Amino acid sequence: MKKLVALLLTLVLLLPLLSACHGARERNDFVVPESFDETAPYEITFWAKNDTNKTQVKVYETAIKDFEALYPQIKVNLRLYTDYTKIYNDVITNIATNTTPNVCITYPDHIATYMTGDNVVVPLDELMANDAYGLGGSEVKFDSPKTDEVVPQFLKEGVLAGSTYALPFMRSTEACYVNKTFVEKLGFTLPETLTWDFIFEVSEAAMKTDADGNFAVNGQKVLIPFIYKSTDNMMIQMLRQKGAGYSTDAGTIDIFTDTTRPLLKDIRVPGKLLKRRPVHLCGGLHGGRHLDGHRRAAFGHQRG
Repeated sequence: MKKLVALLLTLVLLLPLLSACHGARERNDFVVPESFDETAPYEITFWAKNDTNKTQVKVYETAIKDFEALYPQIKVNLRLYTDYTKIYNDVITNIATNTTPNVCITYPDHIATYMTGDNVVVPLDELMANDAYGLGGSEVKFDSPKTDEVVPQFLKEGVLAGSTYALPFMRSTEACYVNKTFVEKLGFTLPETLTWDFIFEVSEAAMKTDADGNFAVNGQKVLIPFIYKSTDNMMIQMLRQKGAGYSTDAGTIDIFTDTTRPLLKDIRVPGKLLKRRPVHLCGGLHGGRHLDGHRRAAFGHQRG
């Protein structure tokens, strides 16, 4: 909750400019105001993602309620999305009409696209460093984190072309869940460190069926040997492990190489490509291991 409130308050000083720009034909460079008028009314439009999670929605609503109690002249309008891509597409669409939100949840690489518009995204460095209303500012009415209290690696992800355009809000940890029983039943022993070769070898072995067409390892008609929830992340991980390019801060796309093409063929399953819902934040395949696993999968990758 504190993170949400901190993010909103850090952007309070933006409101006069952004509110005036909605529907306008011209965007001016952002300048940090010398003071914050606590008597004037403001509205913040905040677009967030919640995955239809009622608990997460309650966190947003409670944080906004607490924030508005501290700053009764500020109204926060929350709009919830179930998909990052929908937020991204709506922001892109609304850039042309100057009706973008004041604050939104976003992936760092989405910001690079937003920045193709003229003065669409405000650099936050001066706001963060503001002695009165920045991170840990003296006039902030709640326990605001200071810059040095935020994990520097997370802050760095919001930096593009030398300026900070986003503050860390959520962080996912990727993990690999393994059905140890199935893996050992197939004649394999879990290594100390998982490798792609091991995963693909076990997955191939798990596809064997008996005379009745049932999968031998579980005796059922249905088996998914390997699930990676994010195909985006899977490609990012593989390219990084091979020292190959993906993209740059300048927006250059580096994935169309002789390294990428074999990978795309390697992750195919017989007859069709596995289709999974894309998410963006990059983590690690070896983030964790749960030995009980899911009864239908030998391996399951989850972002949590």
